Amino acid sequence: MDGVLSDFEGHWHTLYGRTPLQSRDNKEFSGDWTEFCETRQFENLPRHQYFDELMSFIRALPPMNIEILTSSGGKKYHELVESQKRVWLKKYGLAYKPNVVPGRRLKAEYAHEDAILIDDTPDVIEAFNNAGGVGILHHDDIEETKFKLNLALGQIFI
Repeated sequence: MDGVLSDFEGHWHTLYGRTPLQSRDNKEFSGDWTEFCETRQFENLPRHQYFDELMSFIRALPPMNIEILTSSGGKKYHELVESQKRVWLKKYGLAYKPNVVPGRRLKAEYAHEDAILIDDTPDVIEAFNNAGGVGILHHDDIEETKFKLNLALGQIFI
């Protein structure tokens, strides 16, 4: 969800003047994270710049089971962040089943031979692939993501 459908990093930068990684490097992440979660910022994330294009592409695919797999960032704020992410999905009309895990490393538990995950985090994709799923690393190249999704589905859908 974050980094593919929503612009977590851009919103974080707008609020704190630095990327989440820079916050971690400066030991400011914990306080920023608490504020971010407690002020319900996950509900306010802007859509990713490619949201409309990606969703149009996905909606045009033949019927299949599509779900959202996203992380709450940890156990401490899991329930709070999960509720915010559900609000965000509803706000943007995404009725797909949300699966919210309390840490990105747990996404690999959803991997199986018919599961495809689009994510912007290399270690998540590697773990998902190693667990038997098909992980697609999303960068800011929507055409590449759509191409890789087509390959994973085994045919070209336009």
